Amino acid sequence: MSPPPAPVHHLPRRRRIAIYILLGLYVAYLLAGNIFLNTPLFDQVTNRKPHKFVMTTGPAITLLPGHVIAWNVHMRGHVNHTVYVLHADRASARLAVLPLFQREVRVPRLQATGVSAEISRVDEAIPPPPRSDEGWTLRFDAIHSDSIRSARFGKLLIIGKGQGTVGFIKQLRGGPSELLDSTVTFKGADTSFDGVQLLDDMNLAARFSYPRHYRDQAPGLAKLKILHAQLDVDARSQGLRMDTDATTPKISSAPVPGRLQLSAHLIDGQLQPGDHALWQVPLYLGDGAPDRGVLALQLNVANDLRLQARLPPKPGSGSEVDADLHITGRDIPFQDPAQLLERSSGTVRGAWTFTSLNWIPALFVRRPWLQLDGGGTLKADLRLRNGELSEGSTVDIPSAEAVAEVAGVRLAGTASAHGELKSGAPNQALLAVRLPRFTARPTNARDVRLFDGRDLALDLTGDGRLQELRKGVRAHLSFSEATIPDLSAYNRYLGSKQVRLLRGTGSLSGDATLDTDGRVGHGTARLRGRNTSAKVAGLDMGGDVDVNATLRRGDFNQRHFDLSGTTVELRNVQVAGTERSTAWKGRAAFKRGRIDAQSPFQVDATTDLTLSDARPLLALFAERTDYPRWTLSLLDSGQVDAQARLRWRPGHLVIDGLQAENDRLSVRARLDLLEQRKRGDLYLRWGLLGAGIELDGDQRQWHLAKAREWFDERPSLLPASTDGSSD
Repeated sequence: MSPPPAPVHHLPRRRRIAIYILLGLYVAYLLAGNIFLNTPLFDQVTNRKPHKFVMTTGPAITLLPGHVIAWNVHMRGHVNHTVYVLHADRASARLAVLPLFQREVRVPRLQATGVSAEISRVDEAIPPPPRSDEGWTLRFDAIHSDSIRSARFGKLLIIGKGQGTVGFIKQLRGGPSELLDSTVTFKGADTSFDGVQLLDDMNLAARFSYPRHYRDQAPGLAKLKILHAQLDVDARSQGLRMDTDATTPKISSAPVPGRLQLSAHLIDGQLQPGDHALWQVPLYLGDGAPDRGVLALQLNVANDLRLQARLPPKPGSGSEVDADLHITGRDIPFQDPAQLLERSSGTVRGAWTFTSLNWIPALFVRRPWLQLDGGGTLKADLRLRNGELSEGSTVDIPSAEAVAEVAGVRLAGTASAHGELKSGAPNQALLAVRLPRFTARPTNARDVRLFDGRDLALDLTGDGRLQELRKGVRAHLSFSEATIPDLSAYNRYLGSKQVRLLRGTGSLSGDATLDTDGRVGHGTARLRGRNTSAKVAGLDMGGDVDVNATLRRGDFNQRHFDLSGTTVELRNVQVAGTERSTAWKGRAAFKRGRIDAQSPFQVDATTDLTLSDARPLLALFAERTDYPRWTLSLLDSGQVDAQARLRWRPGHLVIDGLQAENDRLSVRARLDLLEQRKRGDLYLRWGLLGAGIELDGDQRQWHLAKAREWFDERPSLLPASTDGSSD
């Protein structure tokens, strides 16, 4: 047997001194190290920049130099827009001492238990330092845990039994970083997104690393382009449920089993041949969250990507999907995922019952003048080529409630729609909307009915490229012989108490071209009124009216319209209080006309008038019995051809420059009708006899001597430049 070690006091004096010194140093280390770890000194050293990095611990102990055990460890870091938070119930780390002399903090191994990790993006940014090679280097060869409880990446949360080993190298103050070969696994985990559970009983295995690089070489999402990663997932999928009839629809999970199987390898931003994924997810979507069936999404990778989606038809669900897309290449554009669409070609066929179909007209129009209210079924057969819909693509809506608001009129009815993409340079998108029956009401008075019609057609045409579609859409709206149940509903558009429609029925036909904002570009309308009764400047009149309106927009921005070519015909007119039984008729043709739709709304026109006689004109100025006897000859003079200028604003009608003249007859007039008041001047000549009337409300002043001179000296009611031209 070997002899027992000699007691310390029997050792040589030098050894005894060395041992006492070492014991003293060790005791000093224990005191200094543990005091440092468990007092504010630790916080003062580690949390010198709390806006960038904060580390707190509970009790901590060090027994050997370079070795620390701490409980309740919490770390928070903020770099640019990224915040990371790490927590461990217990952590044990060993620090290599010699590398400290080379400005390197090396931790060969760190063992943690009860770990949770969180990475999120925030609006506040802390700019990273500029590139530099002067900072200290942190090297963690292996951060290991056999008890990872949760991991959160933004809104994605994984909770379960996990384990992993992560290693990294990072030089501070703008130096390079490197992610060493790392692994993470979960078994029996639950996965949710924004509080909605997606997967349970999930087995996940991930392996990842990226090479040494400076931040400006691969900032943010660009790191995914240099990442080498492998991901395998096998999990039970939850169903997805959304009741769109709820006040605030939101997605939730449904306890109906599906399946997710995924095996993927990412190298320098590319998936690898042989990668595949299959997700079978039950869907409960729509009003009352009906059962739509099981949607199968499948991804296969060869030289290109192939994405397939299939939802078999289910009786009563109104839903069916069959999509097959080929995506050129294997690159995944993490920074701009929309590029995947530009590389996609294939077909998408199916049908779906939507709670709202308003998103379809929203593709065509910038302002919501056309809407498909309520729900309906959309049937689609789409063909995609390099991210663009190609010719032959169609969509059909068998039935939906449609509303079109045009020029202050709300046209509504049950519609069908057919959309199609036709070949061209570029391709043209067409949407044809048909309303077998419709009703028109003012947009600001839904209880007033203007007219009822049949077979309204609305055709929209535009650039077939989705991103360009709404910029240049043109719409064509037409209907024929719509029934007007009561013409008095149109008094709101006359805006004058001097001209009021009392009763009558009629019909209306219209044809108009509109732009993407629902503004009329040009169009025609024909209104025919029968057995119409009206009060005009205090006169009760009755008869038939026929308006043929032609409208052309002169300036979209200034809202000017050209009315040239519009005609108004009155037939079978009887004026109350006149003795003559023969019906009167007249016609006004707008040689030049202009609507200024800006505030104040105004119409200016120059018209040719054809009157069967002058009775209504004379009646506006005086009673029949007030006129000299010779003026009655004017009533038998036959047809009167005249010209006039007019200006109309809501509630205000001005007629100026009215004149009809031949060898025997001369009639000149100007009239101002404002609300309940009327004023004007009238000059009459029959042969050598002449007379003038100055009208102001109910007051009339006759001018029998030098009547023509008196009339010519009276001021015009309209400027001489008001000719109704459309500049």
